[in-house]
Amino acid sequence: MNPANATATEAGGGDEYEVGKTYEVKLTTGIEFKGIVLAYDSDPHVIIFHEGTSRGNCKSMTTRTVNASFISKANLIGKCKDPLDANKKKCFVDLNGLLEKEAIAIRKIESIGVGVTAEAQKIFDALSKTLHVKWENKDMVIMEDVRICSPYHSDFVTGGTRAANDRIKKVLNNVREKLQLSSDT
Repeated sequence: MNPANATATEAGGGDEYEVGKTYEVKLTTGIEFKGIVLAYDSDPHVIIFHEGTSRGNCKSMTTRTVNASFISKANLIGKCKDPLDANKKKCFVDLNGLLEKEAIAIRKIESIGVGVTAEAQKIFDALSKTLHVKWENKDMVIMEDVRICSPYHSDFVTGGTRAANDRIKKVLNNVREKLQLSSDT
């Protein structure tokens, strides 16, 4: 991305997306915001906006990356003198906050079973409320050493100590009962 005086023409309206210009933007998804253009890349038609109409209070900065084809309306409302000068405002990136958001996103992704049945996902979701569970292919791995294989009945619980294995079987049976899942499927 070239953040220095980059310009581009909006597909429908003829407005230029130039670094420093402030727009009221409406996306095809219905989302609306005001933002200053920080960068524009004409090849994939991506615009990076700083949300808001000024760089005033820069304790935290929200940026939005937008594919120009998703912009249904963009009204030019002004121009900022120096949109890229973050040093004057002592802007910072909250790395701990970003790392926390990344960890949450990774946990959400890892909690979705790939190629498993809806029943298996319901069991996983219920178990994960009280136990450390992760997917390993189509198997559920609990507390790093107990494994539940398809079709996710107590007969398919393996690994771990006998006590851990028996405990997981009991919890699994309770989960299946609460979810009213048949043990015949």
